[in-house]
Amino acid sequence: MINKFQYCPNCQNKLKRIDNRLLDCSSCRFHFYLNPAPTNALIIENKKGEILLVKRKINPKKNKWDLPGGFLDFNETIEESLSREIKEELKVTIKNFHYLSSYIDRYFYRKVNYHTICFVFYTKIDEDLNFQPQDDVRESKFFSKNKIPWGKIAFKGISKALKDYISSKKTSTK
Repeated sequence: MINKFQYCPNCQNKLKRIDNRLLDCSSCRFHFYLNPAPTNALIIENKKGEILLVKRKINPKKNKWDLPGGFLDFNETIEESLSREIKEELKVTIKNFHYLSSYIDRYFYRKVNYHTICFVFYTKIDEDLNFQPQDDVRESKFFSKNKIPWGKIAFKGISKALKDYISSKKTSTK
């Protein structure tokens, strides 16, 4: 990704690559650090022990299965961003969720291969919520843990998160 950035946004002179995440402009002394983009995802398990997956409506990975979630906006916490993304994608409010772990991934969009770090949370719902796919979600569907469409999961990090969740004690009865 660092090779995509060649000119300084301040003075338009050529940038010099210092290492795999730092670019420097010798003309105006601008430093540009490339860091992973923070993302979030939520594993939603219903009272039958099934996990909700969403089908992506847009690229990257259009028509692949994913967890609901997305990118952080400025001035919001990871928890606030997760609540916002769930509301935007499924038109429901879920406030009670717990942290599982973080997962690194890549997000190839418009010819740039972004590094991401996804903070994955989980929740168990006892009620039947009316999930209404919105935004960049084509459909949502619950899958039993032994019928997850592993070959059709959009991102490696999400696949690893699901496997970690399913194999953990967090999936046991309350």
